[in-house]
Amino acid sequence: MQFFLFLAVFIAVALVLFAVQNALVVPVSFLTFRFEGSLAFILVLVFAGGFLAGILMSVPSILRKGAAVREQKRKVKQLEEAVKNVVPRPPSGSEDRPPSGSGAH
Repeated sequence: MQFFLFLAVFIAVALVLFAVQNALVVPVSFLTFRFEGSLAFILVLVFAGGFLAGILMSVPSILRKGAAVREQKRKVKQLEEAVKNVVPRPPSGSEDRPPSGSGAH
């Protein structure tokens, strides 16, 4: 746990240093839009856009896997019910003991 906290602080410090050292204002053009901002801010926006695109591309796969897991759980429940109805369970504790009045020594 402390390792992840240390890692998060290290990354935050590195990002602040990066932003301070790259405060240069740069123009960005996209189609008919023109924007000027700090290099660090523009890089953060581009990174966030890429991250969001990656998440959106993985959503269908995540949903498909979730549906498959739910289907498998449903099948397992059906099979457990079928086994419960087919195989009678012996009374508990009477499997390995001989009858008490058998006279076996």
